[in-house]
Amino acid sequence: MFTEKQIEDKTVELLAVVYNSINWSKMRTSKNPHDIFNHRVRAASRRATLFEAVSKLANYFGLQSLPTEAIRLTQELRPYERIVLNKMYMEHIPISMMAIMRAKERRKNKNQITIFDNLVEEELKDE
Repeated sequence: MFTEKQIEDKTVELLAVVYNSINWSKMRTSKNPHDIFNHRVRAASRRATLFEAVSKLANYFGLQSLPTEAIRLTQELRPYERIVLNKMYMEHIPISMMAIMRAKERRKNKNQITIFDNLVEEELKDE
């Protein structure tokens, strides 16, 4: 059983994974990407189930698949899907912005790990 905070955190994490899956360089629009994302989060939240909402959100951005982490998080949230879908609808701006902030943090951490791995590889080659 998850607390309300855990449900929110997992929802933010799920949306962050989706956000990082989007190829924003292919998006041809004069609109702010944050505005587009939060609007589409709200629109997708009107689906009957969480899996339908996640699928619709992915389709809005031309994604044919999502990372396995997104599916795992969706499965964990499934027992709370009414709560999650309502939160995505009623609080779409703050929840989307928290997801965007988390997505950027995840990207930064991934880059730091990649840089660290490259340094370790170079050290091993030098030995």
